[in-house]
Amino acid sequence: MIIYKNTFENIKTLNCDFPIEDSYYADDCFAIVADGITRDPIGISDLYSVPFEELKRLYPRPSGGELAARELTNFATKYIKDLDIKSNSEQAMRNLLIEGNQSIKGLNDRFIPMCDYLQNDYYGTVAACATIIDNQLYYAYICDCGVIVYDKDGNVKFQTEDDKALYSDPYINKIGIAWNLPESRIIVRRDYRNNVNNIQDNQCVSYGALTGEDDAVSFIRSGCIKVDSTDTIVVYSDGFTSLLRRPDFIDLVIHFDCDVFEQYVGKVSNTDYERYGKEKTLVIMKSC
Repeated sequence: MIIYKNTFENIKTLNCDFPIEDSYYADDCFAIVADGITRDPIGISDLYSVPFEELKRLYPRPSGGELAARELTNFATKYIKDLDIKSNSEQAMRNLLIEGNQSIKGLNDRFIPMCDYLQNDYYGTVAACATIIDNQLYYAYICDCGVIVYDKDGNVKFQTEDDKALYSDPYINKIGIAWNLPESRIIVRRDYRNNVNNIQDNQCVSYGALTGEDDAVSFIRSGCIKVDSTDTIVVYSDGFTSLLRRPDFIDLVIHFDCDVFEQYVGKVSNTDYERYGKEKTLVIMKSC
C-alpha cells in the first residue's frame, strides 16, 4: 500500500523553470524512483568560470537527466501493468531495470550520436524499485538510489548499499582534479561509470548508471527480504540519504501525517543545503 509519494525540488532552483530530474511511479504495492544524471551546462567547460545564476540559465531544457528518468518511470508504468502482480519477484524487479536500460539506449541512439562525457554525455539515470507480495519485499536498484525498511519502533531493519559511496568515491576522490574542470568529469564518467574493467586493489571500483550501455547491467543489485505488516518501507533518491537515519525523520515517516511531514522537509532543507537542500524523491509504502 502506498502511503505517500513526492519529489521535493532543489531549494536553489525553485521558481526558475529548472528541469526536475527526479521521477517516480507508484501504485498499489509497487514503487520506482529514478534520479536523472546531472548534465553539463551548454557551452561551459569550467563550471567555476561563470556565476551560479548563469549556470542555471545555460542548463539544458529539457535535460538528458530529466528525459532518462522519465523514460524509465514511463517504461515501468507499462511494464508493471503487463505483469500478473503475483509473478512479481526479485527477477522481475531486476528485469525492469535491465529492460529500462534498453529503453534509455533508444534515447541515446536518437540524441547522443557521439558521447564526449561532457555536454554530449550519455543521457542516464540511477534508480530503485520495489514491490511487496505476501509480506516479501522484492527490490532492485543501481548506484545511490535505494530502499530502507523501518520496524514499528523506528529501527532500521534493512537498507540497500550505496555502491558509489562504498566502492567508487574513495578512488574518485584521489583523482586530484577538481570536478569543475572538464578533465575530471571525463575521467569519472568514462572510467568510473559502467566500467567493469576498472579494477584497483583487486576489486571493481566503478559505479553503475542506466545509460543504455550494456555493462550497466553488471551494476544492478537485487534481493528479497521478509517484511511485517507494521514495517514501513521507503524507496528514495540520494537527496534523502542524509535524512534516513535521523530520529525525527524516522518518527515522522512511521507516524505519517502529510502536512507535518512536508513542513518538516521544507524546514530542514533550508538548514544545510549540501546535506538536505538538493532535489529528492521518496515513496513510502506499507505491506499490502
